[in-house]
Amino acid sequence: MQFTLKQLGYFVATGEAGSILRAAENIHVSQPSISNAITHLEDVFQVQLFIRHHARGMSLTTAGSQIMEQAQALLRDADELRSFAGKLSDQVFGSINVGCFTPLAPIVTPKLCHGFMQSHEGVEVNVSEGNQAELLGKLKKGAIDLALTYNLQLESDIAFTTLVELKPYVLLAADHALAGKASIALENLADERFILLDLPLSDTYFMSLFESHNIKPNIYARTCHIEVQRALVAQGYGYSLGNVRPINQHSLDGSRLSYVPLSGFNPGLTLGMATLANSRKTIVVDIFSQFCRQQISPDKIPGMARL
Repeated sequence: MQFTLKQLGYFVATGEAGSILRAAENIHVSQPSISNAITHLEDVFQVQLFIRHHARGMSLTTAGSQIMEQAQALLRDADELRSFAGKLSDQVFGSINVGCFTPLAPIVTPKLCHGFMQSHEGVEVNVSEGNQAELLGKLKKGAIDLALTYNLQLESDIAFTTLVELKPYVLLAADHALAGKASIALENLADERFILLDLPLSDTYFMSLFESHNIKPNIYARTCHIEVQRALVAQGYGYSLGNVRPINQHSLDGSRLSYVPLSGFNPGLTLGMATLANSRKTIVVDIFSQFCRQQISPDKIPGMARL
């Protein structure tokens, strides 16, 4: 054969990353190995796959984009063949690329994906994170097979499987006067300083909770990092709202936090699995989806505490 699946994998990784350096970091392969593979493929195909930009990475040529689509399909078929062969011997082989909504990623995916790989030793799970637009873009490009995210701004070409609803709660410093309450109404917090988790869609959702109660929050700080949000609250700068409840009730500096349910009617966020609609799912994707349905439910969520 004039080229190998490994060489195609290096080419696809570079096309997705936009540079040999980032591809090498992502797949843990040396830059010369990736560069040699791309050069070899260009010689075999007799086309230029990339345009090299000095100090600005690489971009696919028109021919390169078309070949990359075929290469991605071929790599998926190769994985599926291996998985099918493994299924005949009661084993599962292959890989799956899982994306996760940023606030969820450090809490849910490590335990979930580790548990899956322990149950299926022949499977490699590659995890990435991003906001909703980034995840949906990766799905459409074939960079990920499945996204663990919310059912927000989904288009008709995205299929969504509901797993669980995450109800909003109030995040407080452990020594806050309201920390011991069974529940708290937003009206009781109207005059207090609010720390907003300022991520795309998340900010809109949290602000909609106030709007539904005709309350204007006293926004003291905005942050796109969940650990900054938790640290500011733990140090007494204000309160915050969240849907993701880590088991760990401490901020990174060791200060204690309290989670208190939000009283009244407050719609939650629906967590589930997003995939590309009308696309053929590999055996590994199907088995991982089944595993997620077993592990994520109203009674339990990997890495998360119950209120």
